Amino acid sequence: MSNLGGGSQADRPSLFELIAQDKMREMLEPALRYVIAVYAQRYPRYLIRIVNRYEEFYALLMFFVERHYLREYGASFAENFYGLKRVRAPRIVKQPKVTIDDESVATQAAAAAGPSIPGSNKLRERDIKKSLFFLIGLPYIKSKLDEYYEKVSGGEAARLFGDEFTQEEEDLTGQSLAVRSKAAVIKVFKRGYPYVNAVYQLAILAHYIGYLYNKTPFYSPWLRLIGIEVKRMSAADYREIQQKAKSAPRKPAGSLVESIKNNVLGLLSGSLDFLKVLLPMSIFFFKFLEWWYQSDYYKKASTAGDTAEVPPPERIKPHPEGLPMPRAANICPICLKTITNPTALSSGYVYCYPCAYKQVEDHGRCPVTLMRCKTDDLRKLYDDAGM
Repeated sequence: MSNLGGGSQADRPSLFELIAQDKMREMLEPALRYVIAVYAQRYPRYLIRIVNRYEEFYALLMFFVERHYLREYGASFAENFYGLKRVRAPRIVKQPKVTIDDESVATQAAAAAGPSIPGSNKLRERDIKKSLFFLIGLPYIKSKLDEYYEKVSGGEAARLFGDEFTQEEEDLTGQSLAVRSKAAVIKVFKRGYPYVNAVYQLAILAHYIGYLYNKTPFYSPWLRLIGIEVKRMSAADYREIQQKAKSAPRKPAGSLVESIKNNVLGLLSGSLDFLKVLLPMSIFFFKFLEWWYQSDYYKKASTAGDTAEVPPPERIKPHPEGLPMPRAANICPICLKTITNPTALSSGYVYCYPCAYKQVEDHGRCPVTLMRCKTDDLRKLYDDAGM
């Protein structure tokens, strides 16, 4: 099944390989977000800004990673991990009709031209720039559009609680032209974006099906737009990479500044190359920890001696610009009433569930600490049955 769609072309990857590398790239973002969020609770002074602007931080980080792999290996990080590469699609030129008398002349001209230049289908600088836009820029723009649509349409709160959380259209009679124009644009966006998103997803699905049945060499509409195909790396490609690494010219040691610059750039390049090794090592280490904590060895080791209690994480202090904390612990800081259906945010502070949901849905922050939060971070609290 892994070769389904590959056909007789050895360098043509199957659709399952291409989808796997796409899913791997999509899974890196939430995994890194989780790691940073965990450490941000212990070191909020250093990491809270990254958590608050995580989308921009991740896009900038992946820009340097993807640009390095596109320039060095002619593929994105996930594609290179799966042994794939990007090549420029051959241009299809319509040839004029050739008569029998002209056929010999055309054959002689083709023979005189000689074989095609090797490596002529490798990515150029402009191909790399286009690839970076569709690898990083387009997903970033779509995530922002999805986030904005959830905000103007009411999001999950409107779907869960009905019209109570749906933003009502304001009466703009007597308002300025700029205000009315902005409201009209928001209204058009709110009604039209679901159709645009549907076309976006259907275009991807259509190319998946077309690639699976060998109707198109492009498994993605974005690759069709920039004229790039994804192929399997051959043995010659691996030899070329090894030869390139061995024969890389060493820059002569000049001034101290140039020497430091070359060393730093070499260290960064080596660190980016090490990601290919770091990722499978991290997966193996995670699976090992998962097995260890579920095994009998961990249970025996944990009950062998006195177990020390793990101290709780450091409490995040209220922000000076956030809502003040009530004097009583059972009062919601948002509605200033007795907490009903208590719900905690990732910052550790407790609110009423409807108050917390609407606050996070509208502003995406904890109202007391101003820490970035999402609706998935809401945790409902339950009293002990005996209390």
